[in-house]
Amino acid sequence: MEKYLIVNADDFGIHSAVNHAVYKAFHEGFLTSTSIIAGGKAFEEAVDLAKKMPGIGIGVHLTLVGSIPGVMPAEEIPSLTWEDGVLCQNYMKLILRDLQGKIELDDVYREWDAQIQKVLSTGLSITHVDGHQHMHMWSRFTPIAIELCKKYDIPCMRVSDENFFFGFNGKNMIRSFAGTGLSLMSRLHRPMLKKNGIKTNDHFYGMLYGGHFSEERMYHVVTRIPEGVTEFMCHPANNEKSMEDTFHWGYHGEWELKALLSHKIKDIVKEKHIKLISYRELNQLGVIDED
Repeated sequence: MEKYLIVNADDFGIHSAVNHAVYKAFHEGFLTSTSIIAGGKAFEEAVDLAKKMPGIGIGVHLTLVGSIPGVMPAEEIPSLTWEDGVLCQNYMKLILRDLQGKIELDDVYREWDAQIQKVLSTGLSITHVDGHQHMHMWSRFTPIAIELCKKYDIPCMRVSDENFFFGFNGKNMIRSFAGTGLSLMSRLHRPMLKKNGIKTNDHFYGMLYGGHFSEERMYHVVTRIPEGVTEFMCHPANNEKSMEDTFHWGYHGEWELKALLSHKIKDIVKEKHIKLISYRELNQLGVIDED
């Protein structure tokens, strides 16, 4: 069986530092795909740059968190915008509110629907969907993401099921346990995706190393890529300080950009006969997970 690799940059459109890193990594590196945040403040710039990247896969980064404005007016999706009229800060707050029965699924549907429509209105072709902080894999929300994929004929969706405890070093215990729980939940969604004819990746890396997927770490994973379709989730930026001043994530986007430009990694990809693709090619291959 062949080895395929999708290299996707998340958060396209959230900040100019991300946009220009994506552009550089596509043209000078081995980035094959990106996912755009419709409510991002740098959305229009991202669209302009996307049109200068022929062949790149463009996904919709379905967003319910991140203190980002929704595409819908805040008063029309009140269960999602209780924090100063923007989407809530992080997935933990959103999940807790949902477990308390305070999230209206119709708000989720209408906001995600508006996000997809906004991307389509630019003339961009959507290859897949994924989620900011992986909320498209939260069990209450996944059926909505599937319904919208079918509505708009979006053929593919990321499954965020990183190998259990991949990258665990004892210093990131809380993040590792959270990632393991999300990975298990994501894995359980595979039969539902297959039943609905939505194609996806077989393997996934970049959750525990989110914002810290350095050249050394990426090289280590590339040398051990399994057969099938693997996705690397990346968060490149060309100005870490500007990103940190805005979002306070503690990410090292410049590390990740360096990795995506690495000749060492490009050489090992070639040496191991790994085929670089986007979700567009995955759909054309007709590869569907068989687990």
